[in-house]
Amino acid sequence: MLIWIVNPFDPLPGDPEQEGRYATLARLLVARGHRVRWWTSNFSHRFKRTVDQGTIAQACHASGIEVEFTPAPPYFRNVGLRRVWSNGLLASRFREAARRSPEKPDVLVVSSPPPVLAAVAVDVARRFNAKSVIDVQDLWPDAFTSLAPRALRPLLGPVIWALRGNVRRAARGCDAIVGVADAYVQNLFRETNATKRIATIPLGVDLAAFDAAAVQGRCERFTKPAGAVWLAYTGSLNRNYDFLTILRAAAKIGSRLGTGLRFFITSRGELAERAQAYVRAQQLSNVTLTGFLEFETWAYLLSQCDAGFNASFPEVMIFLPNKIFYYLAAGAVVLNTIPGQCSRIVRDAGCGLDYAAGDVDSCAAAIERLVHDVSGRQAMQKAARRLAETTYDRAILFPKYAELIERLGT
Repeated sequence: MLIWIVNPFDPLPGDPEQEGRYATLARLLVARGHRVRWWTSNFSHRFKRTVDQGTIAQACHASGIEVEFTPAPPYFRNVGLRRVWSNGLLASRFREAARRSPEKPDVLVVSSPPPVLAAVAVDVARRFNAKSVIDVQDLWPDAFTSLAPRALRPLLGPVIWALRGNVRRAARGCDAIVGVADAYVQNLFRETNATKRIATIPLGVDLAAFDAAAVQGRCERFTKPAGAVWLAYTGSLNRNYDFLTILRAAAKIGSRLGTGLRFFITSRGELAERAQAYVRAQQLSNVTLTGFLEFETWAYLLSQCDAGFNASFPEVMIFLPNKIFYYLAAGAVVLNTIPGQCSRIVRDAGCGLDYAAGDVDSCAAAIERLVHDVSGRQAMQKAARRLAETTYDRAILFPKYAELIERLGT
């Protein structure tokens, strides 16, 4: 079969960021004998710059993946009207490029967000008499609205109305709904008016790739001394995520739990400067802001950490993010603020602790418990790694995804 992946933001082979959901799926489909054409954007959502098309095209070719770059205007904030405008133009340009394709796809796998691209891709699939799968990554427009500045929300009515219309159009026109969390799948399924195949396929982790990267990334800078306790927050430094509470908890704790307690805040985002200013003002010698790390170095750092913060605010409706699976792979205790599916995973597997988002005292108490209860911490670490190995390795999860696509296309 010829399978089109329509996704403008996930890392492709050759990207500086570690490969994610769609690269894993694309490689698996190629290995199963299918052709894969990945339609992406020439603008990097993560790094807010034009992508290196030559390097990516070369890496994709070596992997047997065809790639099509669609031009999209830049935007500089994940939530904003400029991103909506950029997504709309990307969808329009994808439609025109797809119409010129000399080959008919059998199945389109389409990410949402952005919902406008999902709706257009479903229309394109119908034009080709092909099947389409909507792969839900986030709850737009609800999550989008919750993060918009309050002063602007009354003005967003027409935008939200259009986004909801695209969500409904994509949901009703597609042949199957897949999502990274149960709540995402059920939310989109409620928009349909027909029976459809549905499945939750979490993001998971490529365990073999993570383990290999952790070995390759070994460095003195991130080698933990005996007796130390290291905690990591990894992910975007933006308003979706509650990493500033972690910094405030670190300030509250100070040196009370010993000098071996250290906090590592990785990656980048629009609030990075605010975090740096807070660390300087509070003279937090136990906090390191690493910036963006290459995958190997980042994987090694996580492998050294005792726990990782899976921290976001409930109102942004991020239900099962990428970072939790990497913490599990690293055998790190999950310090979790996300209710619902994340909390159930942590509780049922005994691999972490819940605390309240935005609550410095609750965060500090979870950290203190982790530091003092050595045997409990070690048991949770073992449970975390075991869960990665038995449930959330992509080698276990993604064959189910490939089988769903194959059933649709035959």
